[in-house]
Amino acid sequence: MKLLNDNKQFSKTLQLFEKYRKDNSENLSSLTITQVLKACAHLKDIQCGKIIHDRVSSRIKDDPYILTALIQMYMYCGDVTSAERLIEKSMTKDTPMYTAIMKGYTFDL
Repeated sequence: MKLLNDNKQFSKTLQLFEKYRKDNSENLSSLTITQVLKACAHLKDIQCGKIIHDRVSSRIKDDPYILTALIQMYMYCGDVTSAERLIEKSMTKDTPMYTAIMKGYTFDL
């Protein structure tokens, strides 16, 4: 998925995820989730991003990578309120989270 994203083939990333998810829905790694959220962000597919968010909501507080990817996805999709809410609820705020939200403020929303 990373290779597909690196080559800007975001739709193919989501297709591969759907195929993988059907076979391994309980074993999604943080890397897989962050790559899928990156594809959602670049495609501005907030619906897909929200579905992923719902599926991983129990893991967010323990995984700053997923949290940062969610913040970035919401900002890319123009949902500043959801991104800000994630930061507010986060117990551990780090530089990548703030970077994601600050970059989002500079997008042409």
